[in-house]
Amino acid sequence: MPPLISFFYSILLLFSIVHAIPIKDAVDVEVNDGVLKPRAAPDNFWLTQMTHGSSPYAPANYPIFRNVKDYGAVGDGVTDDTDAINAAASAGGRCAGDCGSSSVLGAVVYFPTGTYKVSKPIFQHYYTQFVGNPNARPTLVATANFKGIALIDSDFYIPGGDGAQWYINQSNFFRQIRNFVLDIRAMPPVIRDGDSAWMPTALHWQVAQATSLQNIHFIMSTDPGNNQTGIFMENGSGGFIGDLTFYGGQFGMRCGAQQFTARDLHFTSCITAIQMIWDWTWTWKNIFIYSCWVGIDVTGDGSSNGQPVGSITVLDSSFAYVPIAILTSGRTNINIDNVEIINCDIVVGKPGGPTILAGGNRIIQSWMTGRLYDAYDSKGSTFTGVPKYVPSKPAGLLDSTGKFFIRSKPQYETLSASSFLNVRSAGAQGNGQADDTAAINTALQSGKIVFFPAGVYKVTGTINVPVGARIVGESWSQIMGTGSYFADADNPKVMVKVGNPGDSGVIEIQDMIFTTSGPTAGAIIIQWNVKQSTQGSAAMWDSHIRIGGAAGTNLRATDCPKLTGSINMNCRAASMLLHITKQSSAYLENVWAWVADHDVDILDQTQIDIYVARGVLIESKAPTWLWGTASEHSTLYQYQLSGASNVFMGLVQTESPYYQPSPLGPLPWSISDGADAQFIDDPTFTDCISADTDIDRCAVSWALRILDSSDIYAYGIGFYSWFQDYSQACVPLENCQTRLIQTAFSEKVFLYGIATKGTQEVVSPTGSNLVAAIQQDNQNGYTTSIAAWIPLAQPGSAALGKKRIPGTEWIYSQTGADEVRQFDTWSAFGDSYSAGPGAGKYTKEYIYKSRIDGQLKDCMIYNENYPYQLYNSPSPAYRAILKKGYFLMNSCTGARNKAPPLSQGDPVTMLEQLKYLRGDEDFITLSIGGNDINFADMADACVFGFRKKNNGKCEEFQRLAEVALLPYGELRSLLRQTYIWLIDAYYNNGVYNNLQGRKPHFTIFVTNYMKLFRVSPPAGETTNCDNINFKYKSVPGQVDQNPDSNPPLMNFDQRLFWSRILGYLNDAIQGAIRDVNNKGSYYANRIVYVNVDAEYENHRFCEPGVSEPAYFSTKSDFYLPSLISILNPLKNKRDLNNTDGIDSEYNITSLQNFKRDTEVAGEIDVPSWVDEEQLLRSANSILGSPNAAQDLIDDIANANPTFNKRTMYDDLVRFAVGLVRTAHPTPTGFKSAKWALCGAICNRFPNTRNCPRNTVNCA
Repeated sequence: MPPLISFFYSILLLFSIVHAIPIKDAVDVEVNDGVLKPRAAPDNFWLTQMTHGSSPYAPANYPIFRNVKDYGAVGDGVTDDTDAINAAASAGGRCAGDCGSSSVLGAVVYFPTGTYKVSKPIFQHYYTQFVGNPNARPTLVATANFKGIALIDSDFYIPGGDGAQWYINQSNFFRQIRNFVLDIRAMPPVIRDGDSAWMPTALHWQVAQATSLQNIHFIMSTDPGNNQTGIFMENGSGGFIGDLTFYGGQFGMRCGAQQFTARDLHFTSCITAIQMIWDWTWTWKNIFIYSCWVGIDVTGDGSSNGQPVGSITVLDSSFAYVPIAILTSGRTNINIDNVEIINCDIVVGKPGGPTILAGGNRIIQSWMTGRLYDAYDSKGSTFTGVPKYVPSKPAGLLDSTGKFFIRSKPQYETLSASSFLNVRSAGAQGNGQADDTAAINTALQSGKIVFFPAGVYKVTGTINVPVGARIVGESWSQIMGTGSYFADADNPKVMVKVGNPGDSGVIEIQDMIFTTSGPTAGAIIIQWNVKQSTQGSAAMWDSHIRIGGAAGTNLRATDCPKLTGSINMNCRAASMLLHITKQSSAYLENVWAWVADHDVDILDQTQIDIYVARGVLIESKAPTWLWGTASEHSTLYQYQLSGASNVFMGLVQTESPYYQPSPLGPLPWSISDGADAQFIDDPTFTDCISADTDIDRCAVSWALRILDSSDIYAYGIGFYSWFQDYSQACVPLENCQTRLIQTAFSEKVFLYGIATKGTQEVVSPTGSNLVAAIQQDNQNGYTTSIAAWIPLAQPGSAALGKKRIPGTEWIYSQTGADEVRQFDTWSAFGDSYSAGPGAGKYTKEYIYKSRIDGQLKDCMIYNENYPYQLYNSPSPAYRAILKKGYFLMNSCTGARNKAPPLSQGDPVTMLEQLKYLRGDEDFITLSIGGNDINFADMADACVFGFRKKNNGKCEEFQRLAEVALLPYGELRSLLRQTYIWLIDAYYNNGVYNNLQGRKPHFTIFVTNYMKLFRVSPPAGETTNCDNINFKYKSVPGQVDQNPDSNPPLMNFDQRLFWSRILGYLNDAIQGAIRDVNNKGSYYANRIVYVNVDAEYENHRFCEPGVSEPAYFSTKSDFYLPSLISILNPLKNKRDLNNTDGIDSEYNITSLQNFKRDTEVAGEIDVPSWVDEEQLLRSANSILGSPNAAQDLIDDIANANPTFNKRTMYDDLVRFAVGLVRTAHPTPTGFKSAKWALCGAICNRFPNTRNCPRNTVNCA
C-alpha cells in the first residue's frame, strides 16, 4: 500500500473508533469490530421441519432439500467442512460444466447455525439456493491456506480454459444466498492456486436475472495491505441484492454488470466501499457508507469491450466520514437523489482533482452530471448541477423518513412449523401431471402460511389467492397453467388471481415460478387486484414468471423452433404476464417476467420462438413499487403504464423479442382479439405503415409505454434490443428497432439512469412540441446513456395539462341535461367536413401555424358549413337556444387525430385544436377521422386522379385504410384518445381556465361521415354509373366515359367499396364513443353520436333514376368531382408536372380561358381582403409542394405579361379549393347536417327553450 493510502487508512480507522456509527443488522445482531454476537440461542427454523418436495422431471430419488450436516459438515469452527458442503451442493448429478443450465435439477442447500471452516471454494450450481438459519446465521470462515477465487463461487473458471467458465454469465439465472456471515480475515493478501492468482474474496457473484443476496454480513481484515474483497462481480446481467453489511477490506464490492439493483447495503471501514469495473446502469438505494476512504469509485477502465461505468443512480443514501463520496473519471452519468453527506470533503471528484461537487454536511436533494433532457423541444445537453426539475414525491411512495419505501422479504423465522400448511397435505401433488387446482384453492383458504414444496403444480382453472394468504415456495415451486380454459386468445382467463377487485389487506408471495404448459394463448398469468392495507402489505419477492423453454412446458426447442418461416400458433403461450389492476397496489421485489428466448434444458441453449402478447400492465393509482424487476420478449410491450399514478420503478430491465420483425407486431396476435376490449390501450403499430417509416424496425415491441399517467418515478432503466429475426447485424449500427420508450399525455414523469442498446430513439414522446431523444446524441461507450429525461416533470406538462383535479368531482356527478334552458357558449372542432371548403363565403380564420415554417395556415373555412349554419340560423328555435351564444370555429381542413411525419404533410392535429377549447362551453361539435385513413388521397388515387403524387397508390391506400378500420384498429384508438383528451381538457385545463365556468351538462356531439353512394340490393340500384368513372377532366361537368380508362368504372362493386369504407369509418367512430361513454366517472355518456348520413338519402351520387352527369346539378348534396379547370396549354408547351403536383393530362396552362362551374356549384369565394402572401401559401399547401403555386404563377406571368397577378392568385386558390371540396357537402348538404345536429341537441336537452321533448327535427 502506498504511504499516502496507509496514512488515510489510519485516519479512517481512527474515525471508525471515535465516530462510531451503529450498523443496523437485518436480524438485529450486534456487530462490534467485525465479531458476530447472536441475540439469543439458536432456534429451529421452520423450514427444516417441513416435508420437502421433489422435481418431477429429475431422476428418481433426486433430493431438492439438502442439510449440509447430513453430508458430513460439522460446523464446529475447527473441522474443515469444505468437502462435506460441496458434497451437499453437488449431490444427485447437478448441472455443472457439462450442463449449461437446467430447469430440473434445483436444490436448496441448508446450513444450520454453526461455524464452518472452508479451505477452497464452495461451488453453487445452477438453480440453487443457499439458505442459512436466519435466527442465528451460520458463519463460513476461510482458512489461512485458502486456495481459489472466493469462499463461495457462482461461476467456476475452468483451469487452463483461457477464461472459460461453467455458465454463460448473462444466462446464469435462478440463484439465491441468504442468512450468512462470511469471514475471510484469515485469507492471505494474494491467493495463489497453481497458475492462478486471486485477490482474497468472500463471494464470486457473476449472475443474471432471478438471483438475489439477502441478509449477509461480510467480515474482512482491517490490516493495511489486506487486499480483501467482499463481493467480486466481473460480469453478468442481474439481478438484486439487499440487506448486506460489509466490514473492513480493500473493497466492500468490486462489481461490473449490465444492470443491477442494490439496496440496504452498509459499508464500514473499507478502503473503498464500492469499486465499479463497468456497467450500463445501476441503482444504489439506501447505501450507507461510513469511515471509508472512497465511497463509490466509478473510474474503472471498463470491461473487455471498453465499456466504462455508464450510469449510476444513488438515492436515499448516506456517506459519513468519507473523504471522497464518489470518484469519477467524468465518463459516467451520475444521479444523486436525497443523499445525506456527513463530514465528507468531496461528494463528486476526479482523481487528483478537480472537485466537481464539494462536500460538507448537508442533504443533497437532487444533483446530476451527464446527459439531460428537461424541455419539450430539447435535443438534450451535457449538464452538471441541480436539474431544473427536482422530483416532488408523493407521500404514499415514501417511508416515515421521506425515503422511497422498501420492505425486505419476510422469512417468518420467529414462527413455528405449526403456522404453516403444506399444500400437499391439502391434496396437491406437484408431480407435473395431476390437476392441483382445487387442492391449492382449498389450501389458500386455510388462514395459514401455505408452503409449496418443490414441484410442478398443474392447474386447469384460476387459482384464487384471498386476502390474508401467504405463499412460500421451495426452490421456486411452479404453478403451471394448462388446458382449454387458457387456450382462447379471444377470451383470456386469469391463472393466478391475487385478491378480488376491491380487496384490501395482506397478501405475501415468495420463491415461486408461474408458468404454462402450452398452447395457452388466453392465459393472464397473474392478475393483481389486492390493495395494501398498510404500506407494502400486498407484496411479492423472489418470484418469477417463466413462459416456455423448460421441462413440462410443451414450449421447447422441439416444439417451437426458430426461423421456420411461419408462425406456430401452438407456441402462443399467454395473453399477459402480469396485470396490476386499477384499484390495486403492489410491492414487487426481484420479479422477472420472462418469455423464454432459449431452451434452458439443452446444453447449447437453443433459441426458440415463444409468443406472449403483453408483458406487465400497470393501471394502479395506489402506491406501487417495482424494485429490481425485469420483463422480456413479449410481443406488444414489456411494461405499460396506462392511467397509472404513484409508481416507483428501480431498476427496470427489458429485452425485445428476438424473432421480430418475423412476424411484425402485433402478430401473431390479432388486434381484433376479444382481449382488446379488456386492454384498450394496446399498441396496434399501424403508425408504422407509411412511406417514411422502416416498418421492420418500427412494428416491434415497446420496452415501456407511459400513457395517461402521472407521478411516475424510474430510477434506473436498462432497455435492450439485440436482434432482428435472430440476426445481430443491427447491433453495431444501433438500429435493431426505431423506439423503446413512449410517453403520451402524462405528467410528473421522472426517468433517471437510462441505458439502451440497439434503438434509434431512446425516448419517443407523443404530444405537441415534444421531440425524441435519439441514440446518436447520447452514445456512451457500448450503450446509449441518458442521466435524466424530465421534460414531463411538471404538473400540467401532459399535452393538455393536469387531469382529474381532486375536489372537482361534483361537476361530473350528473349531466344536468334536463335543467338546461339556454346555451351560453359552444365551439366547433374537426376537419373539412366541419370547415366546409368552398361552401359559401370565405372567412378569415387563420389561427394555426405550420410546423415547417411557422406561417399561419389556411383552413379553408367557409360560412355555409354546418356549424356556421347552426349559429347563424334564422330559425326561432336556434335563435332562442343560442340567444346569448358565444361561438368559436376551430375546425381546419385536413385535420387529423394524429400528425403524420412531416414528409407526408403538416395537417392541424386535434392536439393543436384543443388548445382553443375554452373550458366553459355548453357543448362542442366534432367531425374527425377521415384524414387519419387518408381518405382524400385514397379517393384521389382510386377515383379522381387530381394529383400525380398519388398515381399508382390506390391499392396501398385501400390496404392501409382497411387495417386502420378493423374493429379494434388504430383509428378507433385514435378517436378514443381524442374524445378522452377533449373531456379531460374541458374539466381540468380548458384555456378559459375557470373552474366555475365548466358545465356539468357539457356534451360532445360527434358527427359521422356521409356516404357518397346509395348501396342497396341490386334491384333498387341504379346502373347509371356503371359505365363511367369520376376521373378529373379539364371540361367543367364532363365525366370520362371511356370504359378503358383508369381509375376504374364506378360500377356497383366500386360504389359498394366506398360505402363500406365510410361505413367502417362510422363504425369506428361509434365504437370509440361507446368505449369512452362506458369509462365511467366524468366520461359517462358524455358523447352523442350524430347520424348526419341518414339525412342524405336521395341526395347522393348515382341515385336511381337520374342520368349522369345532369343529375349533379339538381339532387346531389356533394360537390362535383370535376369543378374548375384552366384550358389550353401555354404557347411554350412547358410541362409543369414537377411543380404543380397535378396529373400531366390536366396541367394548369392558361388563365385566359379560366371558367368556373357556377351553373352547378356556385362561386368559389376569395374576398379582396385576403392578402397575396396568404393566397400563395394556401395554394402551395393544397398543391402539395412548397413552391408549386409560385412556379406556376411565374410561368403564366412570363407567357402573359399583361395578366393581373392578383387575379392569378385568386383564380389559383379557386382552383385549389375546387379540388379540395370535391365530394364534400354543398351548402344544401351542410344544411342536412345541421338538421341532424339540431335534432340531436334537442333530444339531449329536451327542455331547452323552443326544443320540445322528443323533437327530432327542430329546423
